[in-house]
Amino acid sequence: MMITLRFIASLSILIGCLWAARLITAALALSLPAPLLGMLMLFGLLQSGIINSKHLLPSCGPILKYMALFFIPAGVGLVSYLEVFSHNAWLLMSVLILVPVLGLVLTGKLANLGRYHD
Repeated sequence: MMITLRFIASLSILIGCLWAARLITAALALSLPAPLLGMLMLFGLLQSGIINSKHLLPSCGPILKYMALFFIPAGVGLVSYLEVFSHNAWLLMSVLILVPVLGLVLTGKLANLGRYHD
């Protein structure tokens, strides 16, 4: 019984942050996505110490455990855009290869510069 109450309480915190974010974005007509604002609000509550992370564990644990299931609809949604991907395959592949390579090279150069100044 106590486990169920803790689960409901932690899930209520998560849903409350999302609900408050949806209310704020609707009231202020923000272009910011409500789930992003809700995550920022939850992050602020956790950082300020108003909510302790162990209070969220009963509901976040199962959600994180089965996180892969949440990506299946997104993967299925990508299949419907295969024609768009095939038209821009070279652009996508170049971005997928060039961006990590440039990131690694720049990070290496900056790290190499910082090594001589310490």
